Amino acid sequence: MRVHEKILAATVCLALAGCGSSTTTPVIPNISGDYSGTVQDTQGGSGSATATFAQTGTSAGGTITDNETGGAVSMQTSLKFTSATAASGAIVVDYSNGTTCTFSTNATYNSTTNVLSGSYTAVTNCTGDSGTFSLTQQCSDTVTGIDRRMSLPARC
Repeated sequence: MRVHEKILAATVCLALAGCGSSTTTPVIPNISGDYSGTVQDTQGGSGSATATFAQTGTSAGGTITDNETGGAVSMQTSLKFTSATAASGAIVVDYSNGTTCTFSTNATYNSTTNVLSGSYTAVTNCTGDSGTFSLTQQCSDTVTGIDRRMSLPARC
């Protein structure tokens, strides 16, 4: 009887292991590096932009510098990747006149074209302001694996 119990227990263990659900964690891109592109703002107009981002795990942050008609605007950006291509977060802008505005932002990263693009909308102050950005990665600060070495821009 003990042999049968052991066989039954082993069979149950194998069956449960085979029926268990497996979850796969999406591969989060590493967006660390330098970028150039454009920002289109409903109040500041369109401008050329540069950015530098650093990343650890699913969190990334950095500065987007937007060169608008009225001068350069530094946008402190914080992103959290929620999937292999999508991120959400916040942008803070401290204007020279003393106004500080916060924005919510949603972004996507295309690892084939190395483009980080997204939109933002005012949350506090700067009522009605919103915009979009499209930034192409020029170089990478961190290489995370052999597959990434083949597809990322050159190291910074």
